[in-house]
Amino acid sequence: MSLSAAPKGRPLKTSVVVCTYNGQAYVAEQLNSLLAQSRTPDEIVIGDDASDDETWSLVCDFVARAEGRGITAIAFRNARRVGYVENFSRTLRSAVGDVIFLCDQDDVWHADKVAVMTASFEHDPALLFAHSDARLVDQGGGYLGHCLFYALEVTKRELDGIDSGGAFEVYLRRNLATGAASAFRRSLLTMAQPLPQEWVHDAWLVVVAAATGRVSIVADCLIDYRQHPKNQIGVARRSVKQRVSDLFRARNETITNTADRLGVLIARFEEVDASNEHIDSVRSMRDHLRRRLVIGTQSLWHRVPSVIQEWSTGRYTRFGTGIRSALRDLLRIG
Repeated sequence: MSLSAAPKGRPLKTSVVVCTYNGQAYVAEQLNSLLAQSRTPDEIVIGDDASDDETWSLVCDFVARAEGRGITAIAFRNARRVGYVENFSRTLRSAVGDVIFLCDQDDVWHADKVAVMTASFEHDPALLFAHSDARLVDQGGGYLGHCLFYALEVTKRELDGIDSGGAFEVYLRRNLATGAASAFRRSLLTMAQPLPQEWVHDAWLVVVAAATGRVSIVADCLIDYRQHPKNQIGVARRSVKQRVSDLFRARNETITNTADRLGVLIARFEEVDASNEHIDSVRSMRDHLRRRLVIGTQSLWHRVPSVIQEWSTGRYTRFGTGIRSALRDLLRIG
């Protein structure tokens, strides 16, 4: 199963998909950074999720300026709020570029982002999805002293797995791709749409991409990723105290939700006739999580042999963080 690249012999057309909701504090700066690109986007599509502040007015002003620069600019406003996953799904349907960039309302793109990432797709016809590192900044745009991959604790094992053709299990285990730093070929939407409500949009897109084509990481920081209290999903590196307390944290609800999401992925893969290898991997991870749920209901002394037995399958390392995941199951409360 594979998805074809855009025809050769012409530059790839680019679309930027922006989703907004009550973002008046930062959206103008983000949109201005799109016009400051060294390779300007061919199309910008903005979907506003029924904002009740000045966001829509700022969006409309921007559309006029973008059109004045020769960029195709489209904006629509939901009559009622539908949530960010559905808003992204709706907005994506209007994008027609060969390569689609996801864009949040509160970040700032570096001037070479579109050029660098589009060149990656033009140089590699097999590339389906790419994502970059990002500078983490505070509410005022001040650098926090580290970048996204550092905060996510991306490992050499994960990077080597992606480079060596094992990207699917890397992204199945955990999401390393932040939507605001991602781009993909529009052909991916054939399999990925509709975006399921059970998944965060970027995690869904990259895991489907990894099952159908090549995924690449751009090591450079290509955006300033703003961290503030109203982030839908923020990121911060954990302290030693947080790591220790994490071992005892209740996980049954999280594990249950993850297992349910994997069921959604299995159903989609069966619909589109995905490879048996990928379906089997998802089922194996779901079985592992279900086994961990049972372990979480046991007393400490009954957990020890259960964890040892599950450890012998290799699935703690394959689908988790190895010894740390096993320790969590021994020590967690619920």
